[in-house]
Amino acid sequence: MQEIARKQEAAQGPVVWILSSGEMSEGGTILGVYMDRDLARGALVTEAQKLHDRFTISDARQEADGSIHVEGGCDWIALEPHAVVTARELEQP
Repeated sequence: MQEIARKQEAAQGPVVWILSSGEMSEGGTILGVYMDRDLARGALVTEAQKLHDRFTISDARQEADGSIHVEGGCDWIALEPHAVVTARELEQP
């Protein structure tokens, strides 16, 4: 997965991974921001276990960009890459 992050960073600048959870009809909350996808693994597993304790997990998938989405009942968990805006991007016309 670090290869995915390197390709994204080369294409668009630095990337962070945001772990969030919520309810489908009510939005979500950011649980953590990680400099590397693998650093979020423990927190993602913990949140998935909490979700599983409440509901049956109905969908768990990894997308081509490396993001992970887990759904159960009306709750969800997501680990997604997001580009970080730096001075370099702000200077471009």
